[in-house]
Amino acid sequence: MYTKFKCNGCSRKTEFLWLDQLDTPEGYKAYQCMSCGAVGVKNIAEALHIPDSEIHRCSKCGGWQFIKNGCHTCALIEAR
Repeated sequence: MYTKFKCNGCSRKTEFLWLDQLDTPEGYKAYQCMSCGAVGVKNIAEALHIPDSEIHRCSKCGGWQFIKNGCHTCALIEAR
């Protein structure tokens, strides 16, 4: 079974194939949609199987983050 997300390409809640050979920042993974073939990068906190009790929106940027971790999106912005 593959991890499910809502695809930015086809808008379906579908399975994604991780493209582990691509280098991505911490908290993100490159993927290919198994429905439409779109390739992109997803915040792993947006996976459909993660309960709402484990994630919330960042108060700074509005991105999804795990409650127990810092915001990966803000970390990327600050690194620039």
